[in-house]
Amino acid sequence: MELPEKIKKDLEKIEDEKLRKVVEDFSYSFIIDPGEPVGIVAAQSIAEPTTQMILRSFHFVGISAQQVSLGLPRITEITDAKKKIKRKYMIIRLLDEYKNDLNVAQNVAKRIKELLLEDLLSSITLDVFENKIIIVLDKEKLKKEELTFDEVFRILKKKIKKYKVENDKQKIYITAPKLSARELYLLKEMVKKILIKGIKGIKDVTIQKEGDEYVIYTVGSNLLEVMKIPEVDYTKVYTNDLREIEKVFGIEATRAAILQELVKLYEQQGLNVDVRHFMLVADMLTWYGTYLGINRYGLHAEKESTLSKAAFETPVSIFVRSSIMGQSDKVLSGIDNSIMNQPIYLGTGLYDIYFVGNKKEDKE
Repeated sequence: MELPEKIKKDLEKIEDEKLRKVVEDFSYSFIIDPGEPVGIVAAQSIAEPTTQMILRSFHFVGISAQQVSLGLPRITEITDAKKKIKRKYMIIRLLDEYKNDLNVAQNVAKRIKELLLEDLLSSITLDVFENKIIIVLDKEKLKKEELTFDEVFRILKKKIKKYKVENDKQKIYITAPKLSARELYLLKEMVKKILIKGIKGIKDVTIQKEGDEYVIYTVGSNLLEVMKIPEVDYTKVYTNDLREIEKVFGIEATRAAILQELVKLYEQQGLNVDVRHFMLVADMLTWYGTYLGINRYGLHAEKESTLSKAAFETPVSIFVRSSIMGQSDKVLSGIDNSIMNQPIYLGTGLYDIYFVGNKKEDKE
């Protein structure tokens, strides 16, 4: 633990016998008192600066794609453990032997960008009389993506196995004789989303130079597939999709990512919050071995206390369900005791004080 300069100078002036006591006192000054309501202190310490963030977030318009999800909307995404976030992005760094080479970075960026069939279409129409989907490819787009008509046809034939796929060198036909007009339309919409090349989920790619290194930024995320690319340094790949981090790396990596995201959010807004408050939030969101949000389907659903659950949302249904199941409540938390009009087990309420009188005096 690094000591402040003033204390270091004071330590140099004192005798060795006193040194242990000074260091011990200094260490103890960082320890909270027993019964300190750390959850409430963390909530207050995070919530107050967040009110300033709301005011400031109106000024963050027209900034780069990688910075769109800032401020309160991003905090809500993290604390609610949302499965679908508004703006996913990845930061991809290359291996040391490739990171200074622009050509390699451009090559990797080109290979990972998602290319769907709809990006190559000149037109796609339905023939409801013959139950066919007629696809016309744009030659200029094919040339730009370095693809040929036959390559696209082979990809479609490989991926559409249930229906007949054929071509006349100009158009591609998908025949589905047993489908209704509505089903044929739905099939057409599905065909448009077929992946031709690249990595699914990577909508756009930009390359930025940071020092001597070329770094790839993406709109969209697919962590597992990006890590498989040989030129990519998989130890430095980052995504803001916390659910994906949990799926690929596990819960401890998710906890570290939650902490990193929260610290970065407040630092970007110029707000100073002690990191230990964020550590407590990250611990609670991942406490049960899976990433749970602060809502009635997440952390509150895991609580044993009926009173604590009822204090959050839908009290009537929670009381009815608990009564039917014959559940009991030990009334231990601050919320439970507040509802029951009892002293809470925090701070001075953590201790009971008894007066023991002199037995001889009592007898007299």
